[in-house]
Amino acid sequence: MATSLLTRVKAQVDLHTSNRARGLIQGRGRSLFKGSGEDFDDLKYYQPGDRISEIDWKATARSGEPLIRRFNEERVRHLSVVADTSSAMAATAADGTSKREAMILAAGMICFLAQKNGDLVGLVGGHEGHPIQLPSRSSDGHLELLLRSVQQAATPAAPATDTSWLLERAFRVTSRSTLMTIITDEAHPVVEDYTLLRRLTTRHDVMVIRIADADPLQRTELDHEVIDVDRPREIASLSRSSKRVAQDVEAYRRARREGITEMLDRLHVTHMITEGETTVVEDMIAMLRSREYRHARV
Repeated sequence: MATSLLTRVKAQVDLHTSNRARGLIQGRGRSLFKGSGEDFDDLKYYQPGDRISEIDWKATARSGEPLIRRFNEERVRHLSVVADTSSAMAATAADGTSKREAMILAAGMICFLAQKNGDLVGLVGGHEGHPIQLPSRSSDGHLELLLRSVQQAATPAAPATDTSWLLERAFRVTSRSTLMTIITDEAHPVVEDYTLLRRLTTRHDVMVIRIADADPLQRTELDHEVIDVDRPREIASLSRSSKRVAQDVEAYRRARREGITEMLDRLHVTHMITEGETTVVEDMIAMLRSREYRHARV
């Protein structure tokens, strides 16, 4: 009998996690997923990174300073995995592993942490012709189905990435305030998605996990074919061995990465980029530690 994906995720987390970081997961996981509760607590001054939807406009008008509503933390929180299941995620990651497997591990870690703390996880994915959606639940069977759905959808035969459709659907079908984790590749979300992302942040606490692409030229492996997944065709060895092409590709990727980083920072979205399956657990722990520290300062 094949090992479940959830079991594999738990084994990977244990394998790649240091004792110090394991303590964060096992003993303090609840603090990783701070979010809005339903019981009003008090008011505090608005700080960069706070959600605009929590501004109390009447209190702000009376005081002359922006104030936000603080709530007692919910006992059960709702999390949402928004998975890019396009053909791009069936390609190779920067560390030589599969981007799909790195995405499954990232989604699985969210599921693992949520389940340990009694939280619920839902899924949004697929594409316009075949949308995928699972409600927020926490059972082993549900989380296994979530991971299997991601694995089965992200194939080379899937359509190309359409983050605008994915973000629009995530907004429409997720009405309850959630901690929303978007998992995609290094090229997304594109800067043109700024307005859609900003709208998501008014309702949800958003994190973005980006999985880096392998070097598209693979100059040290000229005896192997390199296929462009988005536009299936072989990249010629002449292009792959050209220094000028290599410089242009690197400049383009650097500018794109900086543009996306600037956009996410501007929206105060927690985000990270990882090399692939071998690094995603440690990178997620570092991101969650940073997020926890920022919350502690507010």
